[in-house]
Amino acid sequence: MPFANDCLSSGYNTVRDIPEVEVDQCTVGDVSLTLYDPRTGNPIDLTDYDTSSSAGAEFTGLKCVIREMPEDQTNWAEPDVTITDATGGVVSIAYDAAVTGRGGIYTAEIQLWSDGHMRRVFPFFFIVNPDLARGSTGATLTIAEIRMTLRDVDAEGNFLLDEIEFKQKEIALAMRRCIDYWNEAPPPVAVYKTTNFPYRYHYAKAVISQLYLMAAQHMMRNDLNYSAGGVTVEDTIRWKSYQTISEQLWAEWKQWVKDTKYRINVMGGFVVLGGYRRESYYH
Repeated sequence: MPFANDCLSSGYNTVRDIPEVEVDQCTVGDVSLTLYDPRTGNPIDLTDYDTSSSAGAEFTGLKCVIREMPEDQTNWAEPDVTITDATGGVVSIAYDAAVTGRGGIYTAEIQLWSDGHMRRVFPFFFIVNPDLARGSTGATLTIAEIRMTLRDVDAEGNFLLDEIEFKQKEIALAMRRCIDYWNEAPPPVAVYKTTNFPYRYHYAKAVISQLYLMAAQHMMRNDLNYSAGGVTVEDTIRWKSYQTISEQLWAEWKQWVKDTKYRINVMGGFVVLGGYRRESYYH
């Protein structure tokens, strides 16, 4: 269940509009999500999917599916989802410690079913912030750490932008892209997910590379210098600097992935007795 290339077919106007919800690891509760119609920009009217008004034996209602990675063959969780405001398109997703047992970035979707048929799908990121005290994967990189590294923690700090530069969903996507690259790069050893990737330092630099690439592509697409009142404005000219930083960091990541996978592959040819191999704990 990867995200569609054309997000219009999955319920959103732009890639940036793919929403996210955040919860803490090993917690119990409910989180709200609003579903929007891409044709109008208005909330989806869920009245027809309210199970309280459904008739017949075929299922009518909403389902929530969560996976650690889009290519997984099994679902991580299928939490209950209820409609809390049918005309406002608001749903509530219930989660427990089984759903939030691992910190990381999850791919999720809300499915709209009517008379036993799935009618529409709305993708979103399900973000579980790691709990170092009780989590089994305490090494998982967090969005907060990426923000601190970039000093992109509040709008006041970015006095030229007057907003945070990167959205939570953009950081989540960048984190998943880096894991995608690791898993797809040869040789096919040590397959990881965002919930258990153990190499935090290089992972963080790769995520920042992808974020700068996103920003560079956006600024390049909108690069237009203009003058007004004797003042020349070049507020997108820095896209070249962003792209240079991105390329440097990504080159480092690619080389590190190559070297590390080579080492893991070589180590796989030996039997280690009484020794410690970090990779064996995450396969």
